[in-house]
Amino acid sequence: MGKQTRKHIIVFFILILCLCTLASTVPAADDVALSINMLQGEQQTRFNKSVFVAGVWQYVNITMNQISDELSLRFYKGITLTTGNKNETNYYEWKYDKNNITVWNDVSGYGIEYIKQDSCFKNNTLYSFCIGIKDAMPNIVDYFENWTVEVSKDGTTIHSESIVVEKPKTGISLSKPSSIIFYVDPFTIMDAQGDNFFKIGNIGNVPLYVNIDYEKYNDIEITDLNKKFLPDDIATHYVIVHSRSWPPGIKRMDIQVNGSYPRSYFVDTNATVTLYTSFIIDVPQLVVYVGHSNYRIDEIQGTGITFQYLEKLNMYEGEIKDISAYVSGNGAVTVDVSADEKNISALKLYDGNTETRSPISFTSTNTSERTIIVTVEALGEGKTGILTYKVSSDGVIKTYTTQITLGPPASPDKGTSANPGFIMQIIVIIVVLLVVIYMVLSYVKNRMR
Repeated sequence: MGKQTRKHIIVFFILILCLCTLASTVPAADDVALSINMLQGEQQTRFNKSVFVAGVWQYVNITMNQISDELSLRFYKGITLTTGNKNETNYYEWKYDKNNITVWNDVSGYGIEYIKQDSCFKNNTLYSFCIGIKDAMPNIVDYFENWTVEVSKDGTTIHSESIVVEKPKTGISLSKPSSIIFYVDPFTIMDAQGDNFFKIGNIGNVPLYVNIDYEKYNDIEITDLNKKFLPDDIATHYVIVHSRSWPPGIKRMDIQVNGSYPRSYFVDTNATVTLYTSFIIDVPQLVVYVGHSNYRIDEIQGTGITFQYLEKLNMYEGEIKDISAYVSGNGAVTVDVSADEKNISALKLYDGNTETRSPISFTSTNTSERTIIVTVEALGEGKTGILTYKVSSDGVIKTYTTQITLGPPASPDKGTSANPGFIMQIIVIIVVLLVVIYMVLSYVKNRMR
């Protein structure tokens, strides 16, 4: 091996040794991982970058490949560190120092501690800064800025990445009908689900709490309430009414659902104080029909009397049917029942189980229903019969009608008679089959001879 070659080899090994030494003294950026989350782990991204919300306490979590006794964290607006005046609109710095009396510190120098020292923690190679920055951003909807976060160790930057800093935003989306309707049987303890639903969404960048006071509204239950809504969360809410053996009538419930943002999340500044107050979320009115299925319910105004009746039904010519109506509420009532006697005829009238004659007078109560039954006969098809109720109480008279559509007479049972043509077809088929079988047997017999 020549002298020149040996020199080249020595120089090569010296270069390799220098590179290894340099690599061991300068930490690689890939050795540091950084994440941002709010107090209960909520994370957000924008443009594939981590989001930091101004005016809100958040954790900046730094995970390293080795333990360090000293670590610095810097936020600054833009992609390069400002050389001009540093203030709360463009620069913040915090420090972890194991050997300092106060381990976690805000060293920005603004006279306000933008760090929650008691909430910061270290776990092996994880360093978690609980920090905030002032909401000094313009009052513009969806306003954001591009900032840079830097991590330094022993005065050397070991990690840097771009983040999005957003102005705190609150707001809800609400999709709902004007009312949700329920049907409940009279004097029955039961649960009834409404015929519709409503949706609430969090369109802000701060967690939202939606609650209802179930001690105040103990007759209802709404799914997915009394919980936290993360940003962009949308929940569908179904309502269940718990009937307490209610008397007949129409109950209208106006309820209030409360929205709020957790005060503990916000850095106490003038810009965030207005976000602490709770607010009312407008939800649909609940309308509960307590009555018999398919019956019209009418609360006779000024009397306290409720009358239930069928508005329409169908009968066929010659059919006889019992038709019921119901009276409830407190007070003296008179009910005059009549049929048109042209298209339908009222054969009998019952007050409960007792046959009687019209008009019927009685004292109604709010703890039971009075049942009035009319036995009606349909007289002729193709017409509409009218059954009339004239209800009077406390000087108020109301008239109600049941329209009965009359169809043709009921068809006789098809199973009691057979179609002669069909029977003849069956006989012909049987005869043909017998002839064919006879011919086949004869042919086979002749071949065997």
